[in-house]
Amino acid sequence: MQTRSFLPAAVLLAIPTLVSAQEQLAQLDPILVTPTRTAQTTDQTLASVTVIDREEIERLQPKEFVDLLRGRAGIGVSQNGPFGKATSLFMRGTNSDHTLLLVDGVRMGSATTGGASWQFLPPSEIERIEIVRGPRTSLYGSDAIGGVIQVFTKKGDGPARIRAHIGAGSFNTWEMGAGVSGSKESTRYNFSASHSSTDGINVQDGVGDDDRDGYDNTSVTARLSHDITDVTELFATIFHSEGETEFDANEKDWYKFEHSAAQLGLRGQVNDAWFSSLSLSHSRDELNRFGGLSSKFNTARNLISLQNDFFVGQNNLLTLGADYLDERVTVSEDFSRTSRDNVGLFGQWQTDVGQYDIALSLRHDDNEAFGTETTGQVALGVQLADDWRGRASVGTAFNAPTFNELYYPGYGNQDVKPERSETFEAGVRYSSGNYYGDAALFQTNIEDLIPVFPVENIDNARIRGVELEAGLEVNYWSFRATLTHLDHEDLDTGKELERRPENTGRLDLDRYWNRFSVGATITAEGHRFNDKANEDRLGGFALVDLRASYKISTEWTLSAKLDNALDKDYVTTRSRVYDFAQGSSYYVDYNQPGRAFFVTLNYQQQ
Repeated sequence: MQTRSFLPAAVLLAIPTLVSAQEQLAQLDPILVTPTRTAQTTDQTLASVTVIDREEIERLQPKEFVDLLRGRAGIGVSQNGPFGKATSLFMRGTNSDHTLLLVDGVRMGSATTGGASWQFLPPSEIERIEIVRGPRTSLYGSDAIGGVIQVFTKKGDGPARIRAHIGAGSFNTWEMGAGVSGSKESTRYNFSASHSSTDGINVQDGVGDDDRDGYDNTSVTARLSHDITDVTELFATIFHSEGETEFDANEKDWYKFEHSAAQLGLRGQVNDAWFSSLSLSHSRDELNRFGGLSSKFNTARNLISLQNDFFVGQNNLLTLGADYLDERVTVSEDFSRTSRDNVGLFGQWQTDVGQYDIALSLRHDDNEAFGTETTGQVALGVQLADDWRGRASVGTAFNAPTFNELYYPGYGNQDVKPERSETFEAGVRYSSGNYYGDAALFQTNIEDLIPVFPVENIDNARIRGVELEAGLEVNYWSFRATLTHLDHEDLDTGKELERRPENTGRLDLDRYWNRFSVGATITAEGHRFNDKANEDRLGGFALVDLRASYKISTEWTLSAKLDNALDKDYVTTRSRVYDFAQGSSYYVDYNQPGRAFFVTLNYQQQ
């Protein structure tokens, strides 16, 4: 039978000896912190999770962050074109603003639109991704109806090591970056920077100009931690990304963006049974439009967070915390209010009773703009056999109305209430050696949904689904597969929810030799409807990506990738264009790239 180990998330970061003690376990059963804000292995968690580590990121050679997410269990994606264009992510069929994005624990996203800027996250700066499916509002507050995705930037340990990469490919794409990480005595550090640019493709035919719509992104990250004492650590993280992305509207239109997060904190062992962490963080999501029209939609968030983990006996962990969130927007429109604050109090109890694990969480939020919300979750796990583990949970969640929905002149409605949900889930996981499999059934009921127009709590939805995941590592082969089926319905109309596919799947297959490796990724998505009335149907598609790498030496690796190898023509969304002269409208596809080739040279000091 599996033995459960309760550890607060910060312990693994604050006490290096614990990290070393868990290294062998983490290779087969990764440790993650997002589901409960405390450290668990994948097999121990009572949630449906996926972990993408740096080794997998390098193997997949993604050109965009969304390349890592497409086809994963429970995830649907739509894009207004490739390379830095607006991207919507539908976690378990919920709305695109129902998934919370965290970068090193810092809340990201726009308070005006409500969604996260997935398109601006640079894969080269990412060390690890944790995907948690299902509601997590009872721990994190608003936005986590569908789940949470947390991105971790790179950290340092051991002797100083330099790394660098340079790459080029189709669409006049270029990328480069460099970094150094390591540790000295009681200080650990990482500093890195990267830049990418591309001419892109013409995103929409017959709209705006006929030129390609380019994109460039310059990013920097820094991560520092210093042991003040044997059990107390001071830490800081910085992530900053900025650039420009072009799109079709008039003759020439583009956005300047800034996407950043910074954090400073202190954590440590107060006594044998009490671990505490205090952090101050700031994030920005800025999008300024230029060209035929100009606009400004900028969000700044300041967050103070306190978390205390109390070990009660051998098998109980009590977590108590509070956070204060201050949101401010700077917009080109005349909003009646441009700031609001939120105070959240949360608690969680985790216990191990024989073959059963129990987790209870509760949170109360008091928001200056719309009042109070209380959410909770109950989860139960049971060890069915040595290699089999079952889980079940029920949880409530809410999503706060955005500044646009509340205050946009001629559009907003200050009487609108938060969207609310209830989710039921049951799952089972098998894990033995280098093999694993996971299956989950769930249903989410969402009330008081806010449509694009009118801004009122008038919609209700029911989403049912099944998720399957499997993987193995054997005889120099690596295999990962996922399959998701959703039954999603607008209960007021009987129609399917727009822009999210019913069926998605993904297969990653790689073969290794001494210095050489080859691999392929197949992603498939079924049909979807582009509109609420289900009148504009978008067909399904399957994509094949091929890759190879050769280790020139212990420090140099040459990698190559062929995206969309079969040159498949596909779209994930369309826009409605109005012809005022004819008094009519028509749909125009957001184009996606055809076959494309990229090559990258990587250096990693040993």
